[in-house]
Amino acid sequence: MGVTIASSVLATQRGSQGYTPQVNSGDRSLAKREFQAAISHYRYALTWNASGIEAHVGLGNVFLKLGRKQRALEQFAAALKVNAHYAQAERGIHEARSEGQEQETFQELESEVNREPKNPDMQTTYAEELLERDRVKDAKSHAELAVSLDARQWHAYGVLGEIALREKDYNAARTNLQTAVLHDSTDDDSVLALGDLEFAQGNYSDAVRIFTRLVKLVPEESEGHQKLANAYEKSGNPAAAKAERLLALEIEKAAGGKGGKE
Repeated sequence: MGVTIASSVLATQRGSQGYTPQVNSGDRSLAKREFQAAISHYRYALTWNASGIEAHVGLGNVFLKLGRKQRALEQFAAALKVNAHYAQAERGIHEARSEGQEQETFQELESEVNREPKNPDMQTTYAEELLERDRVKDAKSHAELAVSLDARQWHAYGVLGEIALREKDYNAARTNLQTAVLHDSTDDDSVLALGDLEFAQGNYSDAVRIFTRLVKLVPEESEGHQKLANAYEKSGNPAAAKAERLLALEIEKAAGGKGGKE
């Protein structure tokens, strides 16, 4: 991948540095329903304090709003590993397991897109959620609209890259995904897709490198560890593959350990 993020770019992108300022910025973005900005702020906060309960809970709340229940559960579980009785995390897990939550939040997002069709942030978020639901044609349309409204919608490039990857247009996938990651180093979806791209092309050592980056970015989520295990297996390192699969299993058990299973 070979993408280098300059500290000046991060400073411009994230604003004031430090754990608490980033959490506060994430909270403000979440309140304004600027979900991708909120995710970026909380992720960056965790680079300052990997055990930051508030950042994990913030991410969990964003994923709840986006209807991504499993990712929300894993973030709340990460908070509970630091403080086993943290009330906001316990409430979040309960809410994530409530029936109908996912469809309700998606319908709210659709309503907001209809109310603000020229809002590029909203179009990008909608494109991501459409792709999560395998509505690829619609996702591509809304991602392209987001970029036409604002060429700096880096997560929209990530969506376009993921779609190109699905279509096996590897050159377009690489271009779009590298653009997304270059401008937002916290975009774990695009980092994951870049790893998938290397894996699909048989570049297993590069896949190991990128998935290692992914698990450093989101160590509390199981998918990255599973992907890294597969890459290790293909690159001839079964011991490392086994270790990553055990980590993924521990994370999944922790996410299911409070309040019963989904």
